[in-house]
This record gives sequence, structure tokens and C-alpha cells, in this order.
Amino acid sequence: MEDFVQANKLLLLGKLTASLVHEIRNPLSAIKLNLDYMNLAKDDLPQDIQDIVKESLEAFEQVTFLIEDVLDFTRRPTSKMHDVNIEQLTDRCIKIISINARMKGITIQKEISNNLPVLHLNKNKTMQIFLNLINNAIDASKDKDKIIIRSFELQNENSILWQVQDFGCGIKDEDKEKILNGFHTTKSNGHGIGLSVCKKIAEELNSELYFDSEENEGTTFSVKFFLNKE
Repeated sequence: MEDFVQANKLLLLGKLTASLVHEIRNPLSAIKLNLDYMNLAKDDLPQDIQDIVKESLEAFEQVTFLIEDVLDFTRRPTSKMHDVNIEQLTDRCIKIISINARMKGITIQKEISNNLPVLHLNKNKTMQIFLNLINNAIDASKDKDKIIIRSFELQNENSILWQVQDFGCGIKDEDKEKILNGFHTTKSNGHGIGLSVCKKIAEELNSELYFDSEENEGTTFSVKFFLNKE
């Protein structure tokens, strides 16, 4: 019962986050109008003030980008399919979750092959997999460590592999059979549904989710996207 209560808290938090983001938009719009007004008169302002206005407008655009991504992610998933560029979607996920990495001093290293084929997938569901796996990698990592996100084409299998690798605590052998099952977690504050959700979504996307891990050495989670799997 405690697991279900915790899961309900997380669902409620998602709804509250979406509502909060909507409310944040109004004062942000007022700030943007004032910055635009100051920018119109920038030639009459000292150079240091011009620089501040410019940097503030750039920061506003970044905040707006993050708000749109959060709203997009919190919307109820649909069966709608999109043309997905793996690198662009990975970049969006990294921006959303980068604050978690910065809090631990984690460096995110990206190794994505050029000119990967475009995938026809549900963008929101794919983001949910990526965000869960990247967040897990951050949680498993030691402070000031790094994680690697890579993606490349497996031409002999007509697929694209997306991976996130950490060098943290790894997964014990006795937990490997349970880790993708619902409500199994080794985290003191975890709920154990993230990986099972990822597995379910991957199956819905006709993709494969698997992992390789060594205790105290790290873990690599992989998602294999098939280019034309019936």
C-alpha cells in the first residue's frame, strides 16, 4: 500500500508541476515585455546595461524553452507518431535534467553519430524513457563523476542503439532479475516504477530495453530502436 501511495504522490506532483509552469508564464511575460521595451532604447543605455538586457533576454528564451519541454512532457501521452531526431531529442532531455547533474557535479558526455536515420516514434514516450534512464544514471553516479550518452546505427540489425552509461554503484547480481519489475528499488527514497515503465514504453514502441552492469563499476542501459520492425 505504501508503494501505491508513493506512486499517487508522484502522479499528483506531475499535475501540480504542470499547473505551476502555467502560472509562471504570466509573470515571465511581464518580464519579457519590460526587457523588450528596454531593448528598444538600448542605444540610449550604457554598454553594461545593454549587456545585462541582452543576457536577460537570452536567459528568458532558455526558461521558455524549458517550460515548453516540461509542459510537453507532462501532457497525457497519445498514440500520435512523430519524426524523431535522436540527437535533438537527447539534447532536449539533457537540458531538462541538467540541474540534477549540476547539483552533483556530474559531467554529461555525448557521443552521438552524425546523420542517424530519423525514427518514427511517439516523442513524448521516448522522452520519458530517456529522462528516466539519464536520471537513474545520475543517481547511481558519485559526485563529480561523468555519464556518457551515446547513439549509433547497427546496420546489420537495421536499428539504432541509444545508451546511457554511468560509472557508479552498479547492480548486484541478485537484483538483476528484478530490476525491470515494478516496485523493486535499491534506492532509499525510490519507488521502483521508473524502469518498469521504461520497459513497458519500449515494448509499446516496438523497441528493446536491456542493460549490462557490474557491481561497483557501473551500468549501461540500452534502448534498441528498429527502423522498420512490424
